[in-house]
Amino acid sequence: MKKYIEKRLFAILLCYMVTYNIVYLGRRTILKLIGRPEYFELSWWTTSFEPLLSSFLIVPPVILLIVISTKTMIDKDMKWSYVFIIHFALSFVYSLAITLFGYVYQSIFHNTSLLAITLEDFFVLTMFGSNLNYLGYVGFVTITYGYYYIQKISSTEIQKVQLAKQLQDVRLQVLKSQLNPHFLFNTLNAIASLIQEDPLKAQHTIGNLGDLLRDVLLINDERMITVSKEFAILKKYIDIMQIRFSDHLTFEGYIQEEVKKALIPSMLLQPIIENSFKHGYAYGYTDLKVDLTICKKEKWLVVEVKNNGTPITEAQKDGLGIKNVKERLWTLYGDKHEFLFKNLENHSGVLTHIKIPLDRE
Repeated sequence: MKKYIEKRLFAILLCYMVTYNIVYLGRRTILKLIGRPEYFELSWWTTSFEPLLSSFLIVPPVILLIVISTKTMIDKDMKWSYVFIIHFALSFVYSLAITLFGYVYQSIFHNTSLLAITLEDFFVLTMFGSNLNYLGYVGFVTITYGYYYIQKISSTEIQKVQLAKQLQDVRLQVLKSQLNPHFLFNTLNAIASLIQEDPLKAQHTIGNLGDLLRDVLLINDERMITVSKEFAILKKYIDIMQIRFSDHLTFEGYIQEEVKKALIPSMLLQPIIENSFKHGYAYGYTDLKVDLTICKKEKWLVVEVKNNGTPITEAQKDGLGIKNVKERLWTLYGDKHEFLFKNLENHSGVLTHIKIPLDRE
């Protein structure tokens, strides 16, 4: 219940209720003072106190109902047509509750028999006050929606700042990984051995290295890129690694045609693939095969990376690259995503599974 009720929002709605009642009682008072028949004969107690009593007994539970229903509909991203129908029905229930309370009050304090009330009288009285009751209800709903959407916008801006910093960290981490002496030494050594054996492949590898580093710099602070662009950058990195590991590395990538233009967090795949290379090779695991699959399942984009390498340890599950991926996914999607990083059965390899909402370009 606490996740729906925020003290600040409840205080704002109560202030609106007080303001609404001041306007309502002011209207009744003016009509009484100018001698309107329907108010002139009423006592000041009936003119002022009774409306306040009904308001303070009925409205707080109604506010609670509005807040809970509105927050639920926002969280479920419900269609506006359904939202309108639900709130219209609730506003009518609200009018009925106020009318019923009035009759109960009359029966208790003015000895009016409830049995004497006809359905027609009940309906007419409900319709008579429905305009003001509906206005009050709409005010509560408008304030609630405004509050949560302002919160959502503020949260989005905070996410943008966090993502910009995280993406910068990823970019620097990738550059550090690509530019460290060990990586460059092995890559350049592989290129050197190809110069005489296969000059064209050597040139191609040099081109891939340059393109890879340039692409990493060019994406800069892009939060999301298409799956096809992400894979194109990844493929240059894989081509270089295949030169390094020669026939001991096999990579297969499958991207469903339908998701090639879907959006994915930039530089999401490279740390996962790099993790497969880094931890996959070991004694007894000298021939590594890595499979990448990206496809659509209902309204989700599913990414799976499998390798037949060394099983991961508990410490490796919280490595820097994997930790960064998990933090970025949580910042982007909250609890609307899945991330799974585990050993396959019978120590046959490692699986990384990601499921995120499918977002078109």
